[in-house]
Amino acid sequence: MQRATRHPALVWIASLAVLAAVYTLVSTRLSRPDLLPAPSAIAGTFTALLTRAPALAIEDPEAHDRMHHSSEQVAALVREGVTLPRSLLITIGRVLFGLVVGVPLGILIGVLLGWSRRADDYLHPLYVLIRSVPPLSLITYIMLWLGHSEAHRLIPIVYAVAVTMVIPTYHGVRDVAAKYVVAARSLGARGKLLVRRVLLPAAGPAVLGGLRYAIAIACMTAVGAEMLMAENGMGNLIVGGGMWASRLQTQSDPAVIFVGIIALAAMGWAMDAAARAATARLTRWVR
Repeated sequence: MQRATRHPALVWIASLAVLAAVYTLVSTRLSRPDLLPAPSAIAGTFTALLTRAPALAIEDPEAHDRMHHSSEQVAALVREGVTLPRSLLITIGRVLFGLVVGVPLGILIGVLLGWSRRADDYLHPLYVLIRSVPPLSLITYIMLWLGHSEAHRLIPIVYAVAVTMVIPTYHGVRDVAAKYVVAARSLGARGKLLVRRVLLPAAGPAVLGGLRYAIAIACMTAVGAEMLMAENGMGNLIVGGGMWASRLQTQSDPAVIFVGIIALAAMGWAMDAAARAATARLTRWVR
């Protein structure tokens, strides 16, 4: 029998501390700031992108040597108004839009396929084909219809979230005990009332569990779309610190990339924690 951890917060903090210590050791031993920037360089870049402070390396060459990274790119990002809070808020907004639109759409399709045998027979093969299409492959075609606008960044996120939510909803509805449905029908429940009061509550744990996967998929799709076709957001910030910062140069700033990755990890953790808290609150009856 597994023993529950009494202090999960302490374990979580200890895990992060060990990870930071291992990274510091590896980056120091490897001595390749162009691949693994020192923690001080990451901290300096984080401060510059957070407060829009000018990069130290522009003013002090010795600081450049201490930081071991190309601070010129950080200064360029700051001059262009690319900051960490603004980029993070833009990406979060796109993720939330994809969730608000895509989750109900996916649940609706999942309920339809899970409840109706005929709809499942006709539409499930089409769904399998559609879900096999990578969301980012839609960007170019959406641009043909709607031009270069916010739509070609948002529609792939909505699509990715919707197809992700179909599967847990489908199996959640299919796995509802038949006795619940029979009992509800014997009491006069039909149509929307049966779906709203019996099917969805019974399938709730599966649907809310799928929401956590949908959040992860939405984050990955949003950043991918921003890296390909966006002038803002976390994907643009990461690309701005990488090899594609300019078509004419190959200089890169790995510290910017690390700051972006850490910020995205924190964003994903916070959204997943919110989803876990909502799941625990809405499905207290399961326990």
